[in-house]
Amino acid sequence: MRSETQPFSGERLSCAGGTESRGVAAAWSEHRESRKQLLRFLVVGTSSVAVDFVAYRLLLASAWPWDVAKGASYLAGVVVGFFGNKWWTFESSRRSAAEPILYFVLYSITLAVNVVCNRGALFALGEGGGVWAFLFATGVTTVLNFLGMRFVTFRRGVEDRRTEALRKAA
Repeated sequence: MRSETQPFSGERLSCAGGTESRGVAAAWSEHRESRKQLLRFLVVGTSSVAVDFVAYRLLLASAWPWDVAKGASYLAGVVVGFFGNKWWTFESSRRSAAEPILYFVLYSITLAVNVVCNRGALFALGEGGGVWAFLFATGVTTVLNFLGMRFVTFRRGVEDRRTEALRKAA
């Protein structure tokens, strides 16, 4: 019987090289999809971080307080990341309010984590360690954001795309 979490259990799939368990094919396909998503996430993330970093440095140069500059620059990167991750990384074509709401809830939570990590690193390194504090805070939130998008925000869009591909293949 199919379940949402194990859509391929016990079924058979005819392949060019013979018959193979859908569970094995699904695991390979899932691994390949996850790797593709991770690589695309890193590209989108690099673009988002570049926007974040440039905005952060410009705001600091304009005498904004460290935490306010970090929060504003992070939000600029969030907007770039939403569109790249929705349409390219996770290829979600869902048209629902849930995705942007979940995305911005996730990024609101990780914004707080980012600011706290940045502040903690600045405390440990001193204000001269601003770039290292930025990189530390970004690294922590990168991991949290990928996991949140993969397993919460865009999960339904990925499942819908996978279900449609299986329907077309059948």
